[in-house]
Amino acid sequence: MSFVAQKSALESFIQTNLTGTNLVFENQSQGNKVSEWVRVNILNPDNRQISLGSDPYFRYFGLLIFQIFIKPNTGSGRAMEIADQITTLFRGQTISGMTFKPPVIDPVGESGGWYQINVSAHFSREEV
Repeated sequence: MSFVAQKSALESFIQTNLTGTNLVFENQSQGNKVSEWVRVNILNPDNRQISLGSDPYFRYFGLLIFQIFIKPNTGSGRAMEIADQITTLFRGQTISGMTFKPPVIDPVGESGGWYQINVSAHFSREEV
């Protein structure tokens, strides 16, 4: 699977299954008239060759980061609802050969005029 195919598979899964909020993928703008939005980033921080021989296997490690933004001074409840939806969606999930570990929630606080909570989901995939 190429990195382009990986990105396409993940973005399609997210757009289909994470509803009820504005999604912003890499190099897109959230617009000015929204009360909440989620930035989605797909990172590929590491990979390894995991077998020897003429057709070795490779393991690619990825990180899916959701940055949840809501208006400040409105409480964290709505941001936590979105975080719960994301963790439920990816916990133990396999998508197009990408296997996810349980996501982690990290409250950031107020940042740039928004209240922010991050959800990180590590995944791996293998290929010849």
